[in-house]
Amino acid sequence: MTASKSGSMKQEEKRSKLWLLFAWGMALLAALGLSSILVYVAGTESIAIHLFYLPIVFAGSVFGDYGGIIVALLAAALTGHIAPARIESDGMRVPQGDWDPAVRAAVFFLIAMTSSRASLELRRMAKENRTLYEVAQSLSSTLRLRQVLELIVRNALQVIEAKGCAIRLYDEETGELRPAAMVGLSEEYWSKGPVRIEDSPMDQRVMAGEPVQDRDVGHSSLWQYPEAARREKIRSVLSVPLRSKNAIHGVIRVYSSHRRAFNAREINLLTAFANQAAVAIENAELYEDIRRNYYETVRALMQTIEARDRATYSHSERVTQLTEALAEEMGLTPEELELVRFGAILHDIGKLGLELGELGEVNPEDDVFYRMHPMIGNSILQPIGFLRPVTSMVLSHHERWDGSGFPEGLSGKDIPFYARLVALADAYERLINPREPGAPGLKPEIALQKIVAQSGQAFDPEVVEAFRRLMEKRPELASAPPPSTPLFSLPTTTDDEAGPAQPGEKE
Repeated sequence: MTASKSGSMKQEEKRSKLWLLFAWGMALLAALGLSSILVYVAGTESIAIHLFYLPIVFAGSVFGDYGGIIVALLAAALTGHIAPARIESDGMRVPQGDWDPAVRAAVFFLIAMTSSRASLELRRMAKENRTLYEVAQSLSSTLRLRQVLELIVRNALQVIEAKGCAIRLYDEETGELRPAAMVGLSEEYWSKGPVRIEDSPMDQRVMAGEPVQDRDVGHSSLWQYPEAARREKIRSVLSVPLRSKNAIHGVIRVYSSHRRAFNAREINLLTAFANQAAVAIENAELYEDIRRNYYETVRALMQTIEARDRATYSHSERVTQLTEALAEEMGLTPEELELVRFGAILHDIGKLGLELGELGEVNPEDDVFYRMHPMIGNSILQPIGFLRPVTSMVLSHHERWDGSGFPEGLSGKDIPFYARLVALADAYERLINPREPGAPGLKPEIALQKIVAQSGQAFDPEVVEAFRRLMEKRPELASAPPPSTPLFSLPTTTDDEAGPAQPGEKE
């Protein structure tokens, strides 16, 4: 949507609201006028006086305190001493008592304030329930922990109306509460230093399961960094544990810039957000375990395939390392990095369909069976829904920028972006660790020169330039000799984002 269309829609919404307010105002005036006529005809002692309650309640509900008070005062003025108390059967107009208009004005005022406050409370409760529902919906739509925690702190801050909100997660190894999500606070305050449980009396109580509030953290013995709180202009803080059935995972806090006593409603509301955060953490940890186990199973499968031929052993491991580092150099997101990691480790899975002797050919790229392995790998992965996003990497990692590759002869940007990354990493790794038995590998600087020389021919020039920068920044990646013996230990991944990655590919 263009900026002009967006601005036009906002103007249209503004006009609609103004027309609606105008219509409500006219309806209130009409109701006041009709009620006044009936009161002048029947008297203030008649049932007609109660008709004024309707516009007063409506004004208080829609326009708040000020709207209700204005309409209440108008109603009181219209039913003052100028209106009769009643009209006798002979037509005589009996005046009101001296205190009647004052008492009636007070009643109208109370009705206006009661309706206004009741309406405000109902809107507040609706907002809180809607916010909690939206957060709950996000838990079912994503397992990306950081996204969920950031959503929780934003919404908690919105409904509790404070200066800032933050979530810190407990690290059992260090005993620290590590930053996880924050809104409303400066980066300087957020990075003020480690928050250790042993140094923070407040957090000791919170981690024991107790909600704790401090009305003046800038001069409090409970707070670990009172000076930082004063610089940030934080006065009061409420901390609630992130409690699940099995453990306390950390704390969620709201920060106020003025001295404030958080009431029971606010404590219960923040506890509800804390419970949702705890559920998100447990779900993310569970999925992370599943994802890690899945990835390690894939790694073990590839090592098993490559162990059949000493020349190819650990090739996919080294290609994965290079491809992931190259993707990171090109600014890919954590979700995209996860996708690249799976695609790179599986890029040669099609060799599972080749005979053992076919893997050791002197010039395998001239062999018709070898040239089929990308298609075999693609067909192996197609039935697995989770791995479909990486099939393009498996199918196209032998395509060349000039169109002379295989199996489809794609060229330029028709080659999927992630496949261009793994193609370069695969070629570089083969230069320093050739597949031919006994053949010496090139020195890293010579291999890099050959890669650069094929920019615009075999490889995407943009990817080649990023690879050259990577080798300058991280020279330790330049050489990765194969291990002397097969090792099947599978270290866990360190990705801090939990959940399935399904991003779309770039150009």
